[in-house]
Amino acid sequence: MGKRISDGAGLILEHYLLVLMLLSLAALTLGGVGNATNVSQIGLVLCLAGFAQREAKVDLWVVGALAAYTLLGALASWRVQGHFAWGYTSPQSIFLVLYLLMACMDGGELRLFRRFSVLWAGCVAAHGLAYFLVRALAGRAGRLGGLLNNPNALGIFLAVAWFGLNAQAPGEAETGPIPAVMRRLEPLILTVLALTLSMGSFVSLAAGMLFLAAGWLRRDGWREAALQTCRMLSKAGLAVALGVLMYFTARMTDIPWFALVLAGYLAALTALWPRLDRFLRDLPWVSCAMTAAGALVAVGTVLIRPSSIATFAERLDMMRNGLGYIAQHPIAGVGAYQWRVLNLQDADTYFNTWHIHNVLIHVAVELGLPAAAALVAVIVRHYWKKAPNRAGFTAFLVHNLMDTSFFYLGATGLMEATAAEPQLGGKKLGSAAVKALFAALALQFVYTLYIRVMT
Repeated sequence: MGKRISDGAGLILEHYLLVLMLLSLAALTLGGVGNATNVSQIGLVLCLAGFAQREAKVDLWVVGALAAYTLLGALASWRVQGHFAWGYTSPQSIFLVLYLLMACMDGGELRLFRRFSVLWAGCVAAHGLAYFLVRALAGRAGRLGGLLNNPNALGIFLAVAWFGLNAQAPGEAETGPIPAVMRRLEPLILTVLALTLSMGSFVSLAAGMLFLAAGWLRRDGWREAALQTCRMLSKAGLAVALGVLMYFTARMTDIPWFALVLAGYLAALTALWPRLDRFLRDLPWVSCAMTAAGALVAVGTVLIRPSSIATFAERLDMMRNGLGYIAQHPIAGVGAYQWRVLNLQDADTYFNTWHIHNVLIHVAVELGLPAAAALVAVIVRHYWKKAPNRAGFTAFLVHNLMDTSFFYLGATGLMEATAAEPQLGGKKLGSAAVKALFAALALQFVYTLYIRVMT
């Protein structure tokens, strides 16, 4: 027993960077949009770990763009508060730290980090399902926000996790105990995503799937691409339909306890998921029929939440309002967290939210067009170097064109873990350069803590 404990402790010490990264991702997920004091403490610990790294292979284009975004956000903070630690870009500098630490990992550690990140998302989904069932039995079922405390943020979090799960190398997902567990997480993740009833997440999921289908079409031709797409849509439709039915039963009928029966069906579906995949491969016509039936699921989802159409129209008005402020303050923006104040005073509708539901427009409004251009540079670079999980990145991007998941640190952190490729097209940095980068970031976190404690 003692030897096992000693071996386990030795394994953790050997992979301490991986452990710290996973714990940080969990903490960021639980922290929602992020508290600058808490995030700075996490960032400082990660910077100390990064300071011990000997080298990194990193994409300097992305590092430069993220650094520019952070600096421009600090300037926007200074304009409003007289210091550099106000606003959302202070805690968001954790994204650059995570990116650099991923660049310090070797191939095996990076693969494990991606896998365990998806497993963490599975834990978030399992917690969400249990929470939903408890509330259903108490007669208080509603749209699921889970650990992120927001249905839309949880929805895209799980959509990103699903693409991360399906971004394994060919054959990789079928070998070893961890990939086997990951494969069985697929129905759980999609069913819980459906419980959020987040229309933006459904649209984003569809956008990512369309990207996958286009890739199969270029690689395999239309017939094989159509079969693969039908298999994907039939499995996803089955899991999502189960979630929609569970929500309908718990929320809109007099038998909310029936959600427990559906949860039992989900458990069986999870156990037999690989068999379902083989069944659909052997009988392609079944997957085509299930795909056609999936259209009914989409219609039913919209009927359950008809307010989503009005919500989308309101977001378009919000974007239009923001574009007016960009025209007035194109370079420096109006300042961090100032759009809501201005919106309260202008003649337009008061939207009662801190962020415009289009991240690029919001950043351009508050931080200026150069800051938005820095984020666009990251997007362009990701597609330019043809990162493997561009489908997951596409889903996250589409969601942020109509929502605010970029500001939820756990959602963006999971996107980085599953889709970012810091070493692809990167340049090797020596020990001195790595230490200098982490030292600069550590000073920024120390400064933020000092400001937060002293003011």
